[in-house]
Amino acid sequence: MLAIRISEFFKDKDFEAVKGKVKNGYQILASDSPFYKLNGCVSVIIEGDSNGFSISFNLDVEKEDFRISPFLMSFFGGGYLFLRRIRAKEDSFKLEKDFWRYVEKVVLRGI
Repeated sequence: MLAIRISEFFKDKDFEAVKGKVKNGYQILASDSPFYKLNGCVSVIIEGDSNGFSISFNLDVEKEDFRISPFLMSFFGGGYLFLRRIRAKEDSFKLEKDFWRYVEKVVLRGI
């Protein structure tokens, strides 16, 4: 039931989310939301049962490997890329905060 609720959280935020079964629980993968400009995808793993469970939240960030000096990068739109990376970091913090608030509400209500 918790996996369904967490999937609903991501769908409400317009993520493309996929839920699947793993060895001891469920995994939810989410990406591409207009509300959160992330540089990667989110992986949530729920393990255990109704008597005891754990939830892990991980952001799998795509690496942006720049092999140009910062000085030269500023001539080629590097400022935009730098700002985009900072915005993605801010949005990832915001998403994680919103996620844990939502999970806390769902768990306290008894799902």
